[in-house]
Formats: sequence, structure tokens, C-alpha cells
Amino acid sequence: MHSVIGRLRPLRACLAPRALVVLLAIAPGATIAAQDSASAPPRRDSLEARVRLRTAQIVRTQLGLTDDQMRRLGATNRKFESQRRVLFDRERDVRTGLRDEIESRDSTRGPQVATLLDRMLSLQREQLDLFESEQKELATFLSPIQRARYFGMQEQIRRRMMELGDRAMRGPPGGGQPGGGLGPGARPGARPGMRPGARPGGVRRPPGR
Repeated sequence: MHSVIGRLRPLRACLAPRALVVLLAIAPGATIAAQDSASAPPRRDSLEARVRLRTAQIVRTQLGLTDDQMRRLGATNRKFESQRRVLFDRERDVRTGLRDEIESRDSTRGPQVATLLDRMLSLQREQLDLFESEQKELATFLSPIQRARYFGMQEQIRRRMMELGDRAMRGPPGGGQPGGGLGPGARPGARPGMRPGARPGGVRRPPGR
């Protein structure tokens, strides 16, 4: 199966991770709306519509769906979209909390870490329950092979969006802050990663000046 992320790469860079994470959930039911807005100015909403249209085309081709199957897939995905989005946001918050606790290296925060781990386990159970409910409904109009292929496509996008979300929270390399800011102790005019005391141009400032 061809990479869904690779086919969407020209448009993916324009959208936020949170907007992309549910593309497969809404794409099959959004084909007509996306076609109507295809000639709209390149705003964020029109970009999302273009990605939804492209994703729907890929889903239909890869799974070999009929018009009726596309219609039913769109209805099923809209039904589970809000639950999937809530679970994604909650999992992101827990992962952020765990990362912050680990990086703090505070040995007295054991109870807080244990609570976050329990929340993560609970979220994984909820995700499994949602997956089982979704699969039962998909089984009423998709073959097992079609369901397996569709699940693989969803996982490609979800894994990539988790990677992008983690990268955005860590910030750019070189000591900069998320969004291109300067690291702690940096002075105006300094480039990210510049040694303290260095001037832009490679000349190091003498001590005491």
C-alpha cells in the first residue's frame, strides 16, 4: 500500500497537526464540499478542503469503494470523529505531562507520575473500545481486507501527526524556543545555537566588555 502521508505531503505542510489528525475521519464524507471550494482562495479552510478531497480520492482508490460504501464510510467516520478527537487531545496532554515530569528529575513527584501513567492506561482502554465499536460498524459494509487497508491508512496519518506534535512541543534544534524564539539567557540579535559572548559575524566579545 502506497504511503498516504507521501501523497499528501505538498499540502500537509500548510496545516496544523491537530487539523490533520482527523482527516481520514472526515474525508470520505467531505468530497462534495471540497470540490465546491476547490477554486476558493488559499486560506486554511480551503487548504483543509483540498486535503480532505485528496484523502477521499486515495481512500476510494486504495480500498476500491463503491459510491454507497463511500457514503456509508463518511457517515460512520463522522459518528466517531468527535470521540476520536477528544481522545487524541487527552492523550497529547498526558504525554506532555509525563515528558515534563521525567525531564524535571524530581524524585518527589512519583505519585504524580503514577497518576499520569494510570490515565494513559485508561485512555488506551477507551481507544480500544472506540476501535472495536468502529470496526463493528465498518464490518457491515466493508470486507475484512478493506477494513484492514483502511486501518493501515489511518495509522499512517495518526503516527505522523503524533511525531509532528511532539516535534512542535520540543521546539527547533539549536537551543531555540518553539516558534523560533531564543533560548534562556540569549540576547537580542543572537542566532539560535550561538555561544554566549559571541557576536553575529563570528567575532567573540572580549571578557569584561
